[in-house]
Amino acid sequence: MQAKIRHVAVMCQDAPRVARFYELLFALTSKAQTSDELHAKMFGAPVLGSKRVVRPYERTIIVSDGNIGFAFLRRPPGYPGGIDHFGIEVDDLDTVFARMKERYPKVGAVKRPANRPFAAYSSHDPEGHLFDLAQPDSQNIRGVWSEGQREQDRYIKHVTIRAIDPEAMARFYADVFEFKEEEKALEDPNFYLTDGTVTLVLTPWKIEHYPEAEHRGPGFDHVGFKVENLATFKKDLETMISVDPANLAPRAPSNIPEQKIVMGLLQSCRYGQYHVPDPEGNYVDVAEQ
Repeated sequence: MQAKIRHVAVMCQDAPRVARFYELLFALTSKAQTSDELHAKMFGAPVLGSKRVVRPYERTIIVSDGNIGFAFLRRPPGYPGGIDHFGIEVDDLDTVFARMKERYPKVGAVKRPANRPFAAYSSHDPEGHLFDLAQPDSQNIRGVWSEGQREQDRYIKHVTIRAIDPEAMARFYADVFEFKEEEKALEDPNFYLTDGTVTLVLTPWKIEHYPEAEHRGPGFDHVGFKVENLATFKKDLETMISVDPANLAPRAPSNIPEQKIVMGLLQSCRYGQYHVPDPEGNYVDVAEQ
């Protein structure tokens, strides 16, 4: 069975602002908006006397690096900000569900509404990290996912999850999706699972990692991008900040002890060379490797 990571979603306070940060820095592209008529039909949006459909400003924005659809979601009340879930495209959903039922009976799945792009179903791993599921022929495959894949110089290379039992999580993703484990040093506590293009990094979470600081729980940690030249990327970041510092500058750290701990944990990722927060404080790993 073939399985590919094709989607990452982030909960944002200001989705258009955060999406613009990534679009500019990483050359991400979006597909044209759905027509007003189709949008009203799919989402029940109100139609004015002017025949225009009312779309909220802070709507969901979806862009792509040619392989991964990167979704910036409006954060509703009661939901935390940051990476919310990722998405896996498989060629046989029945096989996935059969494996989960046989080997991981406590893992559930729910069918998603037809108007939701990409996701035919949503599920989770044994620690509760969420992922969407779809088949290439699903009616939910539309927007950036319906376009042919392309290669570009800047693209998502890895997604990192901090897990209580990363070895067990690695076993789950290998058992269910046949992701392949990459080689690593014997002393490396992380597990690296690849779909052939994108790597899922599973790294240990321990409360002891946060001494004398506000702690973070286990869960999605960061996304890593590969770029053609790190010096060029840094110059692009400086230029972008100089043009629109109010909206496009990375969020500045507000507490030095927490900052040191977060940076120390990020630096334990073997892929990252440079770490930068987006305007809402979500860190991104950037590397040439």
